[in-house]
Amino acid sequence: MLEKNKLIVVSLVVLSTFSAAILGSCVKYISNDLNPLMICFYRTFFGLMLILPFVIKNNFQALKSKNIKLQFIRSMVNVISMICWFSALGIIPLEKATALGFTTPLFTTILAVIFLNEIIRFHRTAALFIGLIGILIIIRPGYIPLEYATFLMLIASLSFSFVQIFVKHLSGIDSNITIIFYHLAFMTPVLFIIALFFWEPITIKHFFIFLIMGASGLAAHWCMNQSLKMSEATFVMPLQFTKLIWASLIGVYIFFEKPDFWTWVGGVVIFISVIYITYRESFKKKGTSKKLQVDRAIIN
Repeated sequence: MLEKNKLIVVSLVVLSTFSAAILGSCVKYISNDLNPLMICFYRTFFGLMLILPFVIKNNFQALKSKNIKLQFIRSMVNVISMICWFSALGIIPLEKATALGFTTPLFTTILAVIFLNEIIRFHRTAALFIGLIGILIIIRPGYIPLEYATFLMLIASLSFSFVQIFVKHLSGIDSNITIIFYHLAFMTPVLFIIALFFWEPITIKHFFIFLIMGASGLAAHWCMNQSLKMSEATFVMPLQFTKLIWASLIGVYIFFEKPDFWTWVGGVVIFISVIYITYRESFKKKGTSKKLQVDRAIIN
């Protein structure tokens, strides 16, 4: 059963990263027409409209949160993360933005050990270092100049790592619908007020793009929240490296961003780290699996 759960977690994270890549591509595409703050508002607004039917169908049970204060704090931190992320996506190539965003799993894994008392074992540590090597190959520090958008992505990654830690805690006490609903409900009015200073009219084309953004954003959040509910953050975070594959394909076929040789070398290295940690966690011996179950009970 443990092996099956791990494989389910892997599937959820892969679906989450694919949905996030779709969201990112939509943001990049529409950034040529609208201010990033407008995009942030409409992304949360459409997401909120899409999740409301589920809240109503559930007889408004999603409104019952056991830690509404943490829900609010998480949302406000995410406002910072979203503004920085969307702003950077409009400036730099999707592939580079994705590569810089890979610092989030590294930050989150470290924070999970510090704040959640999770145990990071040798194989997870090795997988993280392999993934880090892949990222360094892609961004090639010293060769690619540090620009404004780069700092924005790093701020977005750091702030979003705190969001992930909050979500990990909330996933143990609230449902996925509750977490997503309050995430959107708190962020939407704040972003609306900010967006008023940069207000622009939208077209029918923008409407459908925002609809896709809302749906892909919900899918990404739900899958990631469910994966964090089923497993430790130190297992889930390295799997987010699969986002590079989707970003590269979208960059090639939609934005005609031809990746260079070293980007694909780094992608292969990252993929190896994902396969490695997935294999180790999914096919452990029964004795080791029992120990993992005890650790999860302590953590959760």
